[in-house]
Amino acid sequence: VMAQMLRPFRMSRKPKKVNSKPVAKSKTEFEPYLKSIALLIGLAAFVSKIIDYQFKMMAADAFPNQNDLVSFFGTYYMSTGAATLIMQFFVTGFILTRFGILAGLLVLPIFLAIGSSGFLAIGTLSAVFIAKFSDQVFKFSTNNAVQEILWLPVAPEKKKRAKPIIDGTIRSGLEGLAGVLIFALVSFKLVPQDNIQLLSLIVILGVLFWLWNSFRLKDGYVNSLMKAIENRQLNLDDVEFDINDSHIVDTIDKTLKDDDELKQLFALDLLWTLPLHPWKNTLQYLFHHGSNQIQRAVLELAWHQPGIITDQLLLNSFKEDSELAPFAISCAGDRMIPDIAEKVSPFLKSDNPSLSAAAAVGILKQDTNHHESKLILDSLMESDDPTILCTTIGFLKQSGQWISTENKKRFLGHESHDVRNQILAVFKGSPDSDFLVSIIRNLANASTFDSAKSALKQYDPSLVTDRFYHFLFAEDSPLRLKLGILKTAHEFSSSDMAELLSSGLNDPDLLILNGISNALVKMSKNKELEAEILNKIENHIKAISKRAFQLYLLRDQLKNVSQAFLIQDHIESDLNKVIPILLKLGTLKKPDIPIETYIRYVKSNDPDLLPIVLELVDSTFSPENRKHTLPLIDPDVDRIKIGQELFPDLFRNPNDMLGHWIKNPHFWKTGIALQYLLNSENTAVLKIIKWDKIPNSIFTSNLFNETEQNYLNRNFLNDKFPIQENPPMYSILEKTIILKSVDLFHNIPGDVLTRIAQIAEELRCEQNHAIFKEGDHGDSMFVIISGKVDVIQNDHSITQLERGTCIGEMALLDQEPRSADAITLEESVLLKIDQEGFFQLMASNPEIMKQIVKILTQRVRSMN
Repeated sequence: VMAQMLRPFRMSRKPKKVNSKPVAKSKTEFEPYLKSIALLIGLAAFVSKIIDYQFKMMAADAFPNQNDLVSFFGTYYMSTGAATLIMQFFVTGFILTRFGILAGLLVLPIFLAIGSSGFLAIGTLSAVFIAKFSDQVFKFSTNNAVQEILWLPVAPEKKKRAKPIIDGTIRSGLEGLAGVLIFALVSFKLVPQDNIQLLSLIVILGVLFWLWNSFRLKDGYVNSLMKAIENRQLNLDDVEFDINDSHIVDTIDKTLKDDDELKQLFALDLLWTLPLHPWKNTLQYLFHHGSNQIQRAVLELAWHQPGIITDQLLLNSFKEDSELAPFAISCAGDRMIPDIAEKVSPFLKSDNPSLSAAAAVGILKQDTNHHESKLILDSLMESDDPTILCTTIGFLKQSGQWISTENKKRFLGHESHDVRNQILAVFKGSPDSDFLVSIIRNLANASTFDSAKSALKQYDPSLVTDRFYHFLFAEDSPLRLKLGILKTAHEFSSSDMAELLSSGLNDPDLLILNGISNALVKMSKNKELEAEILNKIENHIKAISKRAFQLYLLRDQLKNVSQAFLIQDHIESDLNKVIPILLKLGTLKKPDIPIETYIRYVKSNDPDLLPIVLELVDSTFSPENRKHTLPLIDPDVDRIKIGQELFPDLFRNPNDMLGHWIKNPHFWKTGIALQYLLNSENTAVLKIIKWDKIPNSIFTSNLFNETEQNYLNRNFLNDKFPIQENPPMYSILEKTIILKSVDLFHNIPGDVLTRIAQIAEELRCEQNHAIFKEGDHGDSMFVIISGKVDVIQNDHSITQLERGTCIGEMALLDQEPRSADAITLEESVLLKIDQEGFFQLMASNPEIMKQIVKILTQRVRSMN
């Protein structure tokens, strides 16, 4: 996706002239299938109205006494109501499942035809009763169910436009037309009042038309359904295929035999919820002659169905050079095919790890004491090759008992995330509380997060909650682990979990508070939070809003101070977090509120949308928290003045707030506060800092430049900074400031951007140095710190770049060859960012990816 977004930037294109004609509004055009649905609904309404008139007139004639008439209708509606319930719960599903949609379409018109024919012949109340009873019962059960099914293949947009017209306008119009027709026929005595059974001729004619349309509609439904499936417009969970319908069977069979492998795979996916016998021959053919991927998909589908893929077919696929053989052996082991050891033992010593692992596991499933197989598995699991480990563990997913405790521990902490994911899949099938802590630790990494979450779902929620408590409140727990736990917490929703989360709302890190608020929102949507917990959260909202007012005050105090660039950037980053946190926590009492929509309104700063958010706060928050939150959102108020009135104990002196940041466990806050104090030569604050309380990592991560390190060593740290033989030219903080000047990174918060700064390598280049040549592989990008670079294409200078610009970013992101030469025009200093480290950062930090995609999207918009 990113590569495609970058294509327009790689070469200049001449703008094409486009005829700018106004786009006509889309009209509701009814295709044949929609016309058939409209005809079905219209005919049902038309016929029903005529039968209703006949029934009521005959009832009035039969029961001239009003009390008798009321009693009759009461009995009638009671009996039809009971019959309708029986149809809905017991009959409709059976008809549709056993006989298909055509039977459902025909039930109502056939019974109406029988009733109306009888009424036409004998003209009694009992005859018309059959027609009316059928209409009342089948219309609100079988017919309604069929109508809903008929809409399934229709694309959502078409359905949105057409359904109101068909169900509303056309239905009402045909009912009105029936009323006008009855009035005209009776008024002009074309149908005498004492001979209203003649109206049944119109009903019978309508029913005949209805029957013809039903057969047409059934074919249209099947064709539209298959078309919708091929175009991926259909949610397959909403569909129950009728395997008794030859059209559907033939259509799926045709798709299975298609030359397009993607269509074949999609058809195979459809069969997971269906009996396979109608496609037995086709599946066997695909198992023999399909591609490796198709053969594997067929095997997975019929894994436990020897009636489809027979045991003999499995045994015939045991070939040394076959990619399918290891999985066929594994399947044979699960089926417990007799004498499997004799058939697969030759593969134990195969050079192919997949074959030897599958053979060993297959034998052990029947002979748990097979010594050679145990040795083979132990040998494979001692390998240092992640590919061999993943293969071996993959065949042991349902047989985790053959993996030793030591190996399980080793695999859960393996440097390869693929190995971790494979062993986590083993625990998904056989949870073991001894490894719960190690599984939880894998929530810290984005690439193992999903597997770890799936494994944790198999454990007792109270046990998981207890372990979560330990990690969330342990000082040595990594931030990424805490955030991973918070992303998973809603899966173990309980009063204990809600209590645990609410107790963490005094954490100084806003990323933690954001994670807690997200988890509480998800939990509240599943089950209403207890009043005690909500009251506890209400008390925290005031404290969090105080943080926001303090940030606004500090921003105002440092707004014209150039040395506070990174502090100002971090204040904006924190404010962008704290307002959404307040909105999420304040609306927990009303979980149906689409809170993410309101958060987008706030971030847009749209003056037309902010009043909607203000109204939300005014109507949802408690009176106490309303006065603390509204000023933070309303752009027209004096936040500094209001904050000082609401919270008289706010830090009035920026030195007090900076001292608070230095004592804060947040690594970035401490670093940028110290840098500001150093650059502004604020010795008064530096002297009162308790340096022994500051983490050593601050002084060992190249956060400060050499001058700053020497100053701190001489005056405060007693040479606590390690002496470096070749210190870097620029500190991490200086590199972060430089990267912030580049438009690609401008909107990324400093605490996130510093991770890129840490992998940026400094380069000194002499004049006329070739940074890269046209056609070179694009494996890095460069940011110009000083000097000047000439970009040359086809021996012509395209542009000259200076400090604060980047070159080579397009080739880095889309991995295409360089599109031009880059030559230094004078001595220059560059920051080089390698592709591998950059991509690893993007994979583990979604915020970086999100901001870069946002910038690229803005570039595309500007081109248009």
